[in-house]
Amino acid sequence: TFGMKVSAQASSGNDQVILSDEAGLLSSEEADSILSQAASLASKTRWDVRVISADNAGGKSAMEYAEDFYMDHYRIDNGFVCLIDMDNREIYVATSGDVIYYLTDERIETILDDAYEYVSSQEYASAYEAMLRDIETFYDDGIEEDTYTFDPETGKIVYYEPKKSIEPYEALISAMAGLLSALGLGGVVSSRYKSKGKKPRYSVKENSSLKLSVRRDQLVNRFVTTRHIPKSPPPSSGGGFGGGHQSTIHTGSGGHSFGGGGRKF
Repeated sequence: TFGMKVSAQASSGNDQVILSDEAGLLSSEEADSILSQAASLASKTRWDVRVISADNAGGKSAMEYAEDFYMDHYRIDNGFVCLIDMDNREIYVATSGDVIYYLTDERIETILDDAYEYVSSQEYASAYEAMLRDIETFYDDGIEEDTYTFDPETGKIVYYEPKKSIEPYEALISAMAGLLSALGLGGVVSSRYKSKGKKPRYSVKENSSLKLSVRRDQLVNRFVTTRHIPKSPPPSSGGGFGGGHQSTIHTGSGGHSFGGGGRKF
């Protein structure tokens, strides 16, 4: 039956997946299905997944409600919230950690487009399913080249840098190469110190010279260069700063950085 409030949790870790239907938008069967879909996505991505609804946002915006929920159930940085806010009449996706780079502004617009189609016709379960399905697709597609975060409050732009990893066999080869190199160098040094006979005497007087001179440095001119940091990235034909893929971020609940976006319905 519809109208029941569901607060369910499932995880492959500790509270990795949370479904909280405070607005009573889902039947028990729909809640079970979405919970299963969310758990599968969480297991695949190792992200925290929160699928929630609200009937009373307590004076908060949809963005604030989603971000506060994430921080109230904080486990790790990497995660997202899919919210249907019946109080503010808005669907919202909040992103945290590496998810910010996977779900750029453009990709979030696609998620909202697909969810809006169902929310506007009150097919709330289908809206959640569409959001989770799109997020999994974008995870499979990976982080786009030249993806960056942009904070409009500070003007700061940070490009994504993939985490460097090394395979076990590469670590073993590197260690062996280092050991052989050290042994080889040690052998050369040792052989040099084992030379027989008297050590040659070095005449300092015959083989050295000294010449002194005076040098004066004079400051001729000094230049100071200043640069204004823009509050928004400069326009470009590539659809973002320098043609990259932008994720707009801000400092949200508890000083935590969030990305995301919403759509009124």
